[in-house]
Amino acid sequence: LPSLVTVILPRSQGPKATDGSNSADPSTNWDTCFKIVKGVCQGLLYLHKLEDPITHMDLNLNNIWLDRAMVPKIANLGLSRIFSEDRIKYYKEESPRYMAPEYLNSTGMSVSIDIYSLGVMMIQITTREENNDNLDKASRIYIKDIRKRWTAEHIASVYSSLDSECLHQVHTCIKTGLECMQIDQKNRPSIDVIVDRLNTI
Repeated sequence: LPSLVTVILPRSQGPKATDGSNSADPSTNWDTCFKIVKGVCQGLLYLHKLEDPITHMDLNLNNIWLDRAMVPKIANLGLSRIFSEDRIKYYKEESPRYMAPEYLNSTGMSVSIDIYSLGVMMIQITTREENNDNLDKASRIYIKDIRKRWTAEHIASVYSSLDSECLHQVHTCIKTGLECMQIDQKNRPSIDVIVDRLNTI
């Protein structure tokens, strides 16, 4: 499948989606970042729209790999069918920032878990800021802070070399990422809505 591939390579042989994210001027690699975001969304669309939808359940930047053409590959898909209390405990310790509140609290499992994780990744890629905790209060503060600071003016100052079209892409990714991180899973957009939105900007 061209849009959804589990890549098994030594880390030295496969650049991760975070490569280049710490460059001085994020404008220089925005096209690549936007390509990565859209590619991950396409892969997730495939998963979620299967006759028997698959929830990845461990979507994070460490599981997104790039090929030589900088096309993102969703890795560790095989783990998506394994569900246990031990696994939840492991991810609470290893990658809590990507976990939806309902996943952390074991109150409901659905594809919206992946949507939350996708939102975290979109915010990380566009703002290069991380939420190091996923306690309910910490997540709310993080979301509020991103929404408050990443205004159109701030985006234009950070991505100073981008034209208006690309600035709109950045703004849309941040806005969509925040929508994906809604605490109430019912308020998160579906993956097809996200893909349509990104494909029209």
